[in-house]
Amino acid sequence: MQFLIRPISLPLTVILAFCFIGRCRLGATEVPRDVSTLIDQHCVDCHSGDEPDGDLDLATLGFDLDDLEIRRRWIQAHDRVLAGEMPPNDAMSLEPEQRSAFVRSLSQTIVRAEAGRNDVVLRRLNKHEYQNTVRDLFDTNVIVHGLPEDSSTNGFDTVGEGLAVSAEAMTAYLAAADQVLDAVLGPKGQPKSIRHETNLLDQVDWRGQPMDQQIGKMFRKTEDGLVVFQSGYCPTHLVNFSRLRAPAGTYRGTFKVRAVQSETPVTLRIYGGDTIVNRREQHLVGYYDVPPGNWTTIEFTDRLLEDGGTFHPKCYATRDTRKEADSWPHPGIEIGDIIIEGPLEPWPPVSRTKLLGEIDVTSANQVDAQKVLQRLLPKAFRRPINDDDITSYLKLYQSSVSAGQSFESAIRVAIKAVLCSPEFLFLIEPRESRIDPYALASRLSYFLWSSMPDEQLFSLAANGSLSNPDVLRNQVERMLKSPRSARLTKGFTGQWLDLREIDFTQPDANLYPEFDELLRISMVRETELFFEEILHNDLSLVNFVDSEFTFLNERLARHYGIDGIHGQAFRKVQLPADSQRGGVLTQASILKVTANGTSTSPVLRGVWILENILGTPTPPPPDNVGSIEPDIRGATTIREQLVKHRDIESCAACHRRIDPPGFSLECFDPIGGYRQQYRTMANEGQRPKLKQAPFTYNWVRYRLGQDVDSTAITPNGTTITDIPSFRNALASDPDRLTTNLAEQLLTYALGRRLGFSDRPLVDQIVKQTREQDYGFRSLVHAVVQSPAFQQP
Repeated sequence: MQFLIRPISLPLTVILAFCFIGRCRLGATEVPRDVSTLIDQHCVDCHSGDEPDGDLDLATLGFDLDDLEIRRRWIQAHDRVLAGEMPPNDAMSLEPEQRSAFVRSLSQTIVRAEAGRNDVVLRRLNKHEYQNTVRDLFDTNVIVHGLPEDSSTNGFDTVGEGLAVSAEAMTAYLAAADQVLDAVLGPKGQPKSIRHETNLLDQVDWRGQPMDQQIGKMFRKTEDGLVVFQSGYCPTHLVNFSRLRAPAGTYRGTFKVRAVQSETPVTLRIYGGDTIVNRREQHLVGYYDVPPGNWTTIEFTDRLLEDGGTFHPKCYATRDTRKEADSWPHPGIEIGDIIIEGPLEPWPPVSRTKLLGEIDVTSANQVDAQKVLQRLLPKAFRRPINDDDITSYLKLYQSSVSAGQSFESAIRVAIKAVLCSPEFLFLIEPRESRIDPYALASRLSYFLWSSMPDEQLFSLAANGSLSNPDVLRNQVERMLKSPRSARLTKGFTGQWLDLREIDFTQPDANLYPEFDELLRISMVRETELFFEEILHNDLSLVNFVDSEFTFLNERLARHYGIDGIHGQAFRKVQLPADSQRGGVLTQASILKVTANGTSTSPVLRGVWILENILGTPTPPPPDNVGSIEPDIRGATTIREQLVKHRDIESCAACHRRIDPPGFSLECFDPIGGYRQQYRTMANEGQRPKLKQAPFTYNWVRYRLGQDVDSTAITPNGTTITDIPSFRNALASDPDRLTTNLAEQLLTYALGRRLGFSDRPLVDQIVKQTREQDYGFRSLVHAVVQSPAFQQP
């Protein structure tokens, strides 16, 4: 399929951008003779003057390769000539020697230009890496608030040039350091320990009034507790626990429960935090399957971030009652005795002991402060330290003591300065031809763990063996088996596949009443588990576009129309032979982040596939081309509206590549459901038979409008008739998929943009991965073993 090849099909104004060099004002880079000769002979007659072909005035382009946009256009021109697509067929053909000379000369010139501008940008820890690093450095579970959002460059927030430090950011780091030290050192005294035994029968409401008035209406009273039916409004907050003003910390909850009036498990969900009045901090604890019959116990641990937090249990996907609980015939959950106990953190905190050791802060002195800094600084700076490193921080301690502060307050000042220092906040990589062993350890740990190296990596860096290929491979294997590798899944998939944008739009409740919290959570979890399965078992990365399996729970399986999956726990599922699912492009998470809450756009999805899966981005649309507004009344389809764009010459070339993958996914709606008709709010549509949406029981108000047409024809004439044929087309070029994923991983791991000069490196990584049957784990190893990973 033509949209799978590496060279990019561009509008004529971009394709021919290389054709005028002989007649324009040049930048600092000298035009190679082979380039200028070909231009003079083949291009300027058509692309200069008052009315140049393609409405392009080439005199404004130039050959200043210091300019990123000009360099980008020249790289695209290089690709078009290399692919034999330029000059056009109706122009004078090129001799093979001419084409080779042009491509070789232009390639060498671009590489030299990039090398001259390849200044190393120090990379700051992004907010996620900062959080992970302070947790691992001090052995604490602190949650840091207030750090500024990080900019994304080339799709990732690990790229150095997008991680600048402003005055506002430094103020935020000062505040963050205080939060970290408060958590590390703990409160001045041991928090009170709570073991709260209660029952919903004993609860009062937020005003302190007994819940008796709700019994018989919303709840059914039993000998052991209450039967709860509510999945909507449900006043079952553990108010009595909230009134204890429990200190922030980690708590264990134990609920005695059983499902009633149901032959299958009923789902219980629990929320934690300030769940009653202000709801400043409310979070989901989890969803739990409650079987019918005998009592069962649900146990969880959860961290309350603020004093006075509590917990709130309620049903999920049950029918509510407001007036007849005693005779209500539908499923519910009987909740018996409840125990909440905590905080579970030991006293003194492990982090305090790890930092201060056996020091008695009431009698500690400068020698003790020096010992603390000697233990802390090598880990905080991720390298060996010398006396000069300690001196400045020790002076801060001494100044604070001289000003009358206690040892603990004075050492806080010194450590706060450490946490705000460039050596901590930046990944500094001393280098010559290779980065030093400690920088290599950090590069590896921030790639796979989004955090600082552990003791084993530090030890291997110290003895100089980390750069040994066998040692490096063993470390990658060890690190991928660690629970910390879940951070790679979160960080990389969150940005490569845009999973972080899952909440960017909220589906229209009238058009998609079945969308709810559990579906949203399940969407993301499917993709993360799918990613981990391919990575940890070294499966072919072709699975990302065409697989025979996925990971499902009951909620997501029913959304996909797959029977036989019961319970909210995820499990690996072999997809039916005729399934429309398979690969990330058919997963609900991707289908949601590539749509808005009302409609789908083949343009948006097509561009996303070209950029994120195939690595062949398209240029932005011309300024004079209007956007396409969705027709929620269903009078016209998006396919009909796009016809006018394809009729515009400056749009047609790009739409020939964008539209086929975009239209192929039109059979999926904005929340990833399979569809054969569009939903509409127009009265002309047909009301579906289903009166209430599954799980949410929201009333269906939409109608079914025009039929969906998800067929497409690619630029080379291949017909896409259905999702399986689309998946097969994508899977037919594993090198293209591997090239893109190698580029994505390298950008994420190295913290810099990839350039034209990196192409040989990427090609070598692709070759190595091809030899390992395109295994995804093998690709990660090839990236780590590549020269670029160990070079500045």
